Amino acid sequence: MHSSLWLIPPSADHPFNKSVQDLIANTLPSDFPHAPKNNFIPHVTITSDVNPAKTYGDSPQKWLDSLALPEFKRESDEVTIELEELEAGEPFFKKVTLRARKDQNLVKLASACRRQSLLLSGDEAQTWAKNDYLPHLSLFYGDVPRDEVQKKVGLIELQLGFELGSLFDCCGGTLAMGAKLVLVDTGRPIESWQPIAERECPWVMWRMAKGLV
Repeated sequence: MHSSLWLIPPSADHPFNKSVQDLIANTLPSDFPHAPKNNFIPHVTITSDVNPAKTYGDSPQKWLDSLALPEFKRESDEVTIELEELEAGEPFFKKVTLRARKDQNLVKLASACRRQSLLLSGDEAQTWAKNDYLPHLSLFYGDVPRDEVQKKVGLIELQLGFELGSLFDCCGGTLAMGAKLVLVDTGRPIESWQPIAERECPWVMWRMAKGLV
């Protein structure tokens, strides 16, 4: 069973993390009360399909620490996760998402992680990052018809503004500074998706586009 690399907010008690966690755990499930509830950590996937047998084995933290990441710098050369648009999707894991802009440094980070995680060539990883990587933050997982979800998008936008509007207003669109790159065994049931290794990434900036709030 494969694992994934995620970027998650800097801490569990950060206001941004708490607001998004409330949307995931309480607000959106109440919008679709007939669907089974799936609670999960707020995250943006950097790459999936990480095979433990070929990568970290029984030393996940050692492997994560060994990844050669591009050199980013806080406040001068950050990885920016800018949440741009609320979308209703067809796939179970993308039923309601906040699509993120394909920031150049975010693509560079995803490419570097993909190359080392899947043992690809640099060209293969760059092609994937450029053409196939679609960064997003999921808010709801479920077997709900897309048309039904689409009808609730206006309501969810209001709920999003209620949760994140004050953060957006106070910090000029910046929701949080810093993140953790975490390794998660996504072969387990959703309720067991927890980091098995983590690495500080102070050079990540979380932002929200003005049109979302």
